[in-house]
Amino acid sequence: MSEIDIQKLNLKFPEAPSKLFTDLNISIESGEKVLLLGPSGSGKSTLLNVMGGLIPKVIQTPMKVRTLNIPENNAYVFQDPDSQFTMPTVAEELAFILENRSIPKENMEPMMMEALGQTGLDVPLDLNINNLSGGMKQKLAITSALLQKPDTLFLDEPTSMLDDESAASLWDVIEGIWSDRTVVIVEHRVDYIWDKVDRVILMNDNAQIIHEGTPEDMLKHHKQLLNEYGVWHPDSWQKAPEFDPVQPDNEVLLELKNLRIERRGMDILNIDHLSIKKGEWITIEGKNGTGKSSMLSAIMKLIPSDGDVYYKNKRIKKTKQFAGEVYPVFQNPELQFITHKVFDEIYINMEPHFEYTEAVRQTEVILNQMGLNDMAHLHPLEISTGQKRRLSVATALGGVPKVLLLDEPTFGLDQKHAFRMLRMFHEMTAAGTTIIMITHDENIKIRYPGRRLIIEDQMLEEKRTDYV
Repeated sequence: MSEIDIQKLNLKFPEAPSKLFTDLNISIESGEKVLLLGPSGSGKSTLLNVMGGLIPKVIQTPMKVRTLNIPENNAYVFQDPDSQFTMPTVAEELAFILENRSIPKENMEPMMMEALGQTGLDVPLDLNINNLSGGMKQKLAITSALLQKPDTLFLDEPTSMLDDESAASLWDVIEGIWSDRTVVIVEHRVDYIWDKVDRVILMNDNAQIIHEGTPEDMLKHHKQLLNEYGVWHPDSWQKAPEFDPVQPDNEVLLELKNLRIERRGMDILNIDHLSIKKGEWITIEGKNGTGKSSMLSAIMKLIPSDGDVYYKNKRIKKTKQFAGEVYPVFQNPELQFITHKVFDEIYINMEPHFEYTEAVRQTEVILNQMGLNDMAHLHPLEISTGQKRRLSVATALGGVPKVLLLDEPTFGLDQKHAFRMLRMFHEMTAAGTTIIMITHDENIKIRYPGRRLIIEDQMLEEKRTDYV
């Protein structure tokens, strides 16, 4: 008997003009490892929510289904780890799970430490979860899932915010405990697991399952189909866009002097001096928790730090002094949405620069450029994670920034939209915009930036690319 058997699934979100799923059928055998692929917004995460019983029990969404056999003892790792935490500290979050398993209090701490060790999350148990980086939160979410001892694991982009070493290590951990478990995975970073799953299922833009097969069969005989729908596969970067390097202007836009950032009373990053020129494309690299996101926040004066930040030779004391010209795109896109419609998120930044008709036209141009036309009427929180990521970048385009600070801008994006965004970044630097982006993607690091800045041992070191 199948571990998961869903037949004739019909589902429609109340705000949507049409159904997401129409008579969808899917079966997964007990112990099978399945990779679910599809373009951003194709319904992968929603399907996981149905398989895990979150829809309609927790997420109340109208649906009809003829057959619904789903596992009871399951654990879920969400695409956005913040959405699954219920307690303020690491210890309380993990203890909550163990309490539900009736584990004696005296046995909890050793079990917590063992699970944290498995995922490589070396943090104090009393640490507030809000103080963790995005990648560290992802590790905690996986730690929580492991402690549940589930029969079935649903993993939605579990390594999207992790550095390469942590991602490889975590997949080793997951593979080490999945032998007797059913595992359903939605993942864009497929290189680590492509050859380890039993079956690959491909969905299209209309939330239909259009093909499935073994990983070997899909890559050998159906690569064109994978490329057509813009999903990641092990050979995706063979089709990556190629650009001639852009020579930056000599004008210095940003300058950091004696910048020091601390966390819990300890230094996490020291920058003696850094100059950033007009039209540069720079990556900020380093392992999870080394202070990459904190660096961008300190530049924007969003967190306390010592030292000085200069913009166009003017010392910056408050964010409002260069707001709009220096524009951040956060790791969690939901943090920066301020309106009730996707259209308005872009339009609100166009309004100060253009008269009404032109502002509307420019907004529509950006919506088309980012592939967001069909969801312009929706609330920003109602779209998929990949679509939220594209919208967060789109909001910056309306303000015509001089410097764009990007925290993992391609995480959650399918191949098609990631490549489209990289082309857009190249065009922006060619036009004189400075791009500073945090990324864990090695394929981006080696291809596109003119400068690579790496955080290691609390210091910022420079690794220049071959063509600079």
